[in-house]
Amino acid sequence: MIELIRSIGLTLCHGFVYTVVLSIISLIFALVVGLIGGIIRAEKIPFLEWMVLSYVYVARATPFPMILFTVYFVLPAFGIQLTNIQTAIICLVFHSGGYITEIVRRSIQSITKGQREAAMALGMNSYQRLRLVILPQAFRVMLPPLAGQLILLVKDTSVISLIGVSEVTRVARQMMQTIYQPLGILALTAIFYFVVCYPLGLYSSYAERRLFSKGFGNLP
Repeated sequence: MIELIRSIGLTLCHGFVYTVVLSIISLIFALVVGLIGGIIRAEKIPFLEWMVLSYVYVARATPFPMILFTVYFVLPAFGIQLTNIQTAIICLVFHSGGYITEIVRRSIQSITKGQREAAMALGMNSYQRLRLVILPQAFRVMLPPLAGQLILLVKDTSVISLIGVSEVTRVARQMMQTIYQPLGILALTAIFYFVVCYPLGLYSSYAERRLFSKGFGNLP
């Protein structure tokens, strides 16, 4: 029995590592998308703002499985061939990027007008104000919601098992079809998700309390 549990745990660990790696890669690209989109939205850049706003509406209003199936089944019809991993990353980035765009926009807009005016008084141009004054302060405001968004991203990886990506949920389902121990397998899978998501949730709550109780400068 102990050997069986050990075998199940090791197999699930491979899927767990896959899940973590996919989440990290997707988060990095989603942060790039969200940062660019959020700046465009916050600075109200003509024409581009409407494009980003349309993207945000689509990304946030469309269920993630619908995005996944659309990319997986529709793009090949137009001659665009993607691997399952590429499809998963593109969909995760598209979906999360829409939420992160709004997180970045709201964080930038939370910086008081006085900060911008002080930077202008020092002779900084728009790029310098954004890079040296606005974004460093806005980043601290972003931390709590970004931690929450990462939790959602990790949980969204469970959906990509539908297109054959061997993350932890797919590995668990395959094992339940060969090893008839569904309770133990599901319990270990839940523990894996808990180990990742619970600390992120604690940090998000902690950072939010520090942000609103003691000011921006006290966040780690």
